[in-house]
This record gives sequence, structure tokens and C-alpha cells, in this order.
Amino acid sequence: MIISRFTEPELERFRKNCNFVNDECYVFELRSQGIPLEQIAEILNLSIDAVKKISRKVNRKIIKVI
Repeated sequence: MIISRFTEPELERFRKNCNFVNDECYVFELRSQGIPLEQIAEILNLSIDAVKKISRKVNRKIIKVI
């Protein structure tokens, strides 16, 4: 899922309704800016596998809201 393709009203809806925890919120915000997972891993000082796992959780929450 390419989060950066959502409109700002859609992104705001996800922020309000997905109940993201801290790491999920950071990943969501960075992905909404189009930042690749590898760069997010560097920014958050996490492994790429950890960021991928968080990203999957974010995607699942977004799908539930859609």
C-alpha cells in the first residue's frame, strides 16, 4: 500500500481512527511523506525487518478503517 497516495483528508481520518501506537505513528507519518522503508529504518534507528513489521501493522489498521 502506498500511503503517500492518499489525500490529506484520508490521512487525517486514519490518524484519528487507526489508534496507531508510537512506532506505528512515526512509520505512518514518514510513509505518508513518501519516505522509503529503508530510510525510515535509518531515521528511527531500527532494523529494516522491524520497520517492515510495523508497516504491516499500519497497513492492517488502515484496511480496517477503509
